[in-house]
Amino acid sequence: MKPSTISTSVLGIIAFFSSQVAAEYPVHITPFVGYTFSGDVTDENGINIQPENDLHFALSVETDVDPGRVGLFISYLPTETQDFKNDTSFTYLHFQSSLRFELIPKIDTYFGASLGGTFVDADWSDNSLLFSAGLFGGAEYKLHKNAKIVFETRWLANVIDSNTSSICTLPTGDETCKIHVDSKILSQFQTNLGLSFTF
Repeated sequence: MKPSTISTSVLGIIAFFSSQVAAEYPVHITPFVGYTFSGDVTDENGINIQPENDLHFALSVETDVDPGRVGLFISYLPTETQDFKNDTSFTYLHFQSSLRFELIPKIDTYFGASLGGTFVDADWSDNSLLFSAGLFGGAEYKLHKNAKIVFETRWLANVIDSNTSSICTLPTGDETCKIHVDSKILSQFQTNLGLSFTF
């Protein structure tokens, strides 16, 4: 799926979600910038698939459901995969839910889980959509009743199931690798810094 198609779909979902809840509940919109630390998987031939650690961008759109929030999370990671020629990208689209706690008057903490899919553009995967899930937690500092600084961490897990061929770099040089990964987990860890606005 092309990035423009993904963006259009996501914006449509966010607009629908926002319009449904805005009249009755507050909407919290939080753009993030962060850094992703990627794990790796090894296929049955011993070929290591390891996306590089890199900068990502993310956005959450949530509303209040006592004692926490529910909403949507999207994250885009453009990167490269070690020993593979072409660029790789991961676009997460998750439904998420969290519980929230007031730590002190200006600081809230939260913990939650998310579930959804990952759109993958990579030579080593013949599946463009992977099942994924995650856990997350963070803290918010209140600048104003409608604006907060947010710091969070996330663990995101992708179920990899791929059977394809790609050009990769082995000790013997560049050659065609046959990739076969059957239901293994590719983990990614995110650190996110964002600014949250409430409407």
